[in-house]
Amino acid sequence: MSKIKLLNCIITGVLVIGLVQNAHAHTRLNVPTMTEGTRIINEMIIGDNCAVESSQRIIGTSVVFPDGLDSTILANGQPHEGPLTDFLTNYGNNIQLIFSRAAFEFMDEKTDSSGNVTGFWAGGGPGSPGHLTVATPFRLTAASIEPTSCATSVKIQISIADICQITSAEQFAGGAADGVAKLWTHNNLGTQYDRDSEADDGPAPFTITRDLTNNPLPDSCEDGFVVEVMPSAAQINRDMPITIEGKQVWPSN
Repeated sequence: MSKIKLLNCIITGVLVIGLVQNAHAHTRLNVPTMTEGTRIINEMIIGDNCAVESSQRIIGTSVVFPDGLDSTILANGQPHEGPLTDFLTNYGNNIQLIFSRAAFEFMDEKTDSSGNVTGFWAGGGPGSPGHLTVATPFRLTAASIEPTSCATSVKIQISIADICQITSAEQFAGGAADGVAKLWTHNNLGTQYDRDSEADDGPAPFTITRDLTNNPLPDSCEDGFVVEVMPSAAQINRDMPITIEGKQVWPSN
């Protein structure tokens, strides 16, 4: 192989590696798409460090699933005023955290007033090495799609904060999060946890697809449409903080 060809191969390889690393830089689900009614062991994958030019470890993570109660629902791109049960028959309490000390020493689920799990947190211990990805495991059940609806899939937008330092919310709100927290959240809810981004590209999507063999679309639906579910600002403000034994430990008060 000539030196020119070898150089081209090396450059191509470096570019491919860079693209792969960038693709995994966000915190995302290991399995982002599931068929309705199925259950798997999934993982939340942290693929980034706290600062672009450092190996500072992420010391904790906070994850919030839309509760479906006061969530924003879009059907075919348009606001839907009805309940989520118009599209999902058994949404709620679909996640269960799996205890694992692979990266974090402590962890627990977050629940609403009815005891339904709305998210989880993990923190303490060695944390997430800056040059490696870390998987936080949990059991995830895909809710079933309402047979009479025209939904072909339902995308659940999961909000996540990867924590670099224990600080007050004022120290990471308004776009000052680098080195303090990585916010994989919506950019337009009006909360102190909003991501500073022109595009609403922060949350980790989890898409439930319709089993068209066992749950075909009604004849009146033609090709059907996509549904999207986002948390309310009230839920993010309630569920994003980490509380241990009744005391809020992040953000610090």
